[in-house]
Amino acid sequence: MSVWESSHSIQGTANTLHTTRKAVRHAIHALNAAGSIVKRKSGGRPRALSGTTAQQAAAMLLSGEYSSADQVAHKLHSKGLTAKVVHKTTLIRAATSSAKASGNPIHASRGHPRKQLSKANQNARLEFCQINLRRDWKRVMFTDRKKFLFKHPGARVRQVWWLLKGKRPEAITVNHPMGVNVYVGITPHGATTSHIISGTSKHTTSYTNKAGVSSKNITSAEYQDVLKHTLLPEGRRLLEREGGGWVLQQDNDPSHKVATHVIEQWNKEHMGKVSLLSAWPPNSPDLNLIENVWSYVQARVDARGCQTFSSFKQAVIDECRTVPKNLLRNLYASMPTRLQKVIDLNGGKIDY
Repeated sequence: MSVWESSHSIQGTANTLHTTRKAVRHAIHALNAAGSIVKRKSGGRPRALSGTTAQQAAAMLLSGEYSSADQVAHKLHSKGLTAKVVHKTTLIRAATSSAKASGNPIHASRGHPRKQLSKANQNARLEFCQINLRRDWKRVMFTDRKKFLFKHPGARVRQVWWLLKGKRPEAITVNHPMGVNVYVGITPHGATTSHIISGTSKHTTSYTNKAGVSSKNITSAEYQDVLKHTLLPEGRRLLEREGGGWVLQQDNDPSHKVATHVIEQWNKEHMGKVSLLSAWPPNSPDLNLIENVWSYVQARVDARGCQTFSSFKQAVIDECRTVPKNLLRNLYASMPTRLQKVIDLNGGKIDY
């Protein structure tokens, strides 16, 4: 406060120190009261968890041995590490802060755990990504089948509901819903038409399973028709406009084994240049762009609030056909990043 002591002018001191008159007055008051303007540290409320105990709490949460933060809090108290059973919020705050300070932040994950990958599966994913990192994915058609269930007839199901506090969204839910089982392929230029297959409610099929009974799901014979009548001709329409060949992606469903033969025949009959993307790694929905499209279509269909199954079925067909091209282009642009992330994780799962 040498400036104040030399001038004894509040305004002059404020101007010199580039501060406010109020701040100067507070400093003068502190100087007169305590002989110093240094702010004394308040004792404050003692920490419920010491630094060491907070570290142990973080380790206990990560161990998987305890199902909740409450259990961890009781365990720490029983071991004499806390004066009382601390509230779960206090424990979580201390544990997460300690973990963050140590350079290993933790977080709470909710929902069902995803499938653990075997070492062989991780190696297959790693090898696939390394081989295909430089591939031109714009020449690849991603394909899959999806069964959409008519679970909420007449209800618009949204991702977010704004309600009065204490209220919850309610809608009629069918215990055994009808469904639409459909095959679709996607490209950067648009999606294929939908191919309705066995397993669709009120859908008559001539395909039978090995027991000779009408099939309730895709068979090799039916998949041949999906290829011949939908995926291959649609691929020609969408991907051969600029000339050159293209690649068909499929997962490891047993019915897909016929694809090699069907594609060979197609190429002979149509002078085509279609090839099959080989060695698709199992348990890899995070690499299949069409999984993101399914989520988009599901949300769009849910938002319609279809009242009848026929309108629901038509909604699925319409929404699959009209997937925005900018969405598809953005998904294709993400493919190199997905592959690199899997490589960085030595074949591990990625969040896509």
